[in-house]
Amino acid sequence: MVGADKLDRMRLQYGALREIIETAILGLIVFLLAREAVQNFQVEGRSMQPTLASSELVLVNKIGYWEVDLGPFDALVPGRSNGDFLLSGPHRGSVIIFHPPYQSAHDFVKRVIGLPGDTVEIVRGRVFVNGVELDEHDYIFEPPSYQWGPAVIPPEHYFVLGDNRNSSQDSHAFGPIHEDQIVGEVMFRWFPFDRISSDISRDATDYEGNIVP
Repeated sequence: MVGADKLDRMRLQYGALREIIETAILGLIVFLLAREAVQNFQVEGRSMQPTLASSELVLVNKIGYWEVDLGPFDALVPGRSNGDFLLSGPHRGSVIIFHPPYQSAHDFVKRVIGLPGDTVEIVRGRVFVNGVELDEHDYIFEPPSYQWGPAVIPPEHYFVLGDNRNSSQDSHAFGPIHEDQIVGEVMFRWFPFDRISSDISRDATDYEGNIVP
């Protein structure tokens, strides 16, 4: 027979082992959730200058861009429709990471200009959304030299441009992107250390199309 002292020791050892296993599992779950919620991204190229330069490192918020279908309960939540993002999703001025519409080994980083249903036009170096010119002087490298539109952005699509307008492959070249292509929004630049900033995305206009001072 196993003595009482030995049984107590076995129970303690089992309890300690169980605690270690539970802690390891919890740690793995937290790690996987964090990995799905936030992603590190290295900027390549100069299409987002002067906002983002090549080789800079940024953190990308992915959790706000998870799509959640609440089925019949969608109608109970104001402003939602089937397939909406978990949080607010892209807005005008958001700097986002997305999968390009053609074969590429790298994701793209661009700024959201037009939302679903918006009418976008680029003419004479100026960008218009719903007939209102966007005030972009504080973040673009130079005005665009091309013309585009006017065109209405389809449902579930977004019109994106690089801040370095004339050195960017973006929606003026391949059209609006589908929401399923979006990975997340740039929320923080953490390298180089002398350029640390959380002021990456900004609204160019409000949702009514009025220029924000």
